[in-house]
Amino acid sequence: MRTFLTIWAGQVVSVVSSGMTGFALGLWIYEQTGEATPFVLIALFSSIPPFIISPFAGALVDRWDRRKVMLGADAGNAAITLGLLALFASGNLQLWQLYLAALLSSALNIFQLLAYQTIVTSLVPRQQFGRANALVQTAQSLGAILSPILAAALYGTLGLGFIFALDLGGFAVAAATLLLAKVPQVKRALEAGQASLWADIRAGFDFIKTRRGLIGLAVLIALLNLLISSSTALSAPMILGFTSAQVLGAMQSVSSIGLLLGGVWASAWSNPRRKVLTIIACSIVAGLGLTVSGLQPSPVLIAAGFFIFMFPITSINANLRAIVQTKVPEELQGRVFSLILMTARAGMPLALLMSGPLADRVFEPGMVVGGALASGPLGVLWGAGPGRGIGLMLSLSGIGMVLASLLMYAYPRLRNIEHELPDLNVKENEKK
Repeated sequence: MRTFLTIWAGQVVSVVSSGMTGFALGLWIYEQTGEATPFVLIALFSSIPPFIISPFAGALVDRWDRRKVMLGADAGNAAITLGLLALFASGNLQLWQLYLAALLSSALNIFQLLAYQTIVTSLVPRQQFGRANALVQTAQSLGAILSPILAAALYGTLGLGFIFALDLGGFAVAAATLLLAKVPQVKRALEAGQASLWADIRAGFDFIKTRRGLIGLAVLIALLNLLISSSTALSAPMILGFTSAQVLGAMQSVSSIGLLLGGVWASAWSNPRRKVLTIIACSIVAGLGLTVSGLQPSPVLIAAGFFIFMFPITSINANLRAIVQTKVPEELQGRVFSLILMTARAGMPLALLMSGPLADRVFEPGMVVGGALASGPLGVLWGAGPGRGIGLMLSLSGIGMVLASLLMYAYPRLRNIEHELPDLNVKENEKK
């Protein structure tokens, strides 16, 4: 467990510094364009690699040294950040370069994510899987809380270039902790080369296709991601439509406390008896929070809605990962996680591709004062004016999350996965 915590601490620093860069770039994009579509395009390009290369990444992660995979991903992301810094310093930074950077960084992050998830199985005792997975998610919540506040403060004083430099420092810290860590190799990785890459990928498909409960989990997460990605990428321009960047940063940080507290709660309640039921209940709560966040142009209401939305996210992810880690052999986990990831994000590119134009051409014009949508009951409930179309999209996505969760829980293979699939013998790593 000590080795895992060392790696985790380095990742926390990297997540916070990279989050600052992402937030600052969002401010820069809004200053340059004032439109919602570029935000969606960034998310769109980030969503493409998981669907295309996940199966190959999973097979390679199962073959390679997972610590070196994480190091390589950090080095690649640092190179991308350095390139953006050079372009910005020379006055040549353009939107298309950010789209390309998002595409490349997303591809590297797939390797990072899969290696990180499978390392948990190697370094953490089985009874601590839930807690370790919750800590991984808590690192994201710390970034969500600290990054907007720090970036909003530094952007106006020291500028985007300084934030890029801090991001490079974060990658260096993460790499240092990985170099100090000793991660045991799984059997399949030590035997890499005895089968073709295609055979490895096929073995992952063969494993998951006979276990319909795992497919059900992937479909549930796919539906949730589809609904979330179709609107949440637009939340920043929605908020900037009626307030300042500093208020946006404060709102995001305050609402992200929900993610942090949710991580603390998930860590304390690390091994619920019925993990699937926990996932469904948390998904419903998250959907209700997203519905609330879109109702009115009120910083307090939006922050409260996103607080409720984000509080259960850690528990959803932690329980999903714990199910896979206890039901799937360690030497197959990279491939199984990758196939779940591919399925879970399959619809995101289309949703993101549609959401920007829908916001700019349908919902936003329809919800202005006197607009076609604002003249009826929708205008009474959601109000009329800048950002109200995106608010309506957020609420519709939240309602869809609730309905999708109830629908998937009615599927017996998903509902009974913990009883139908046996737990595997996982080596207890108490001394690590």
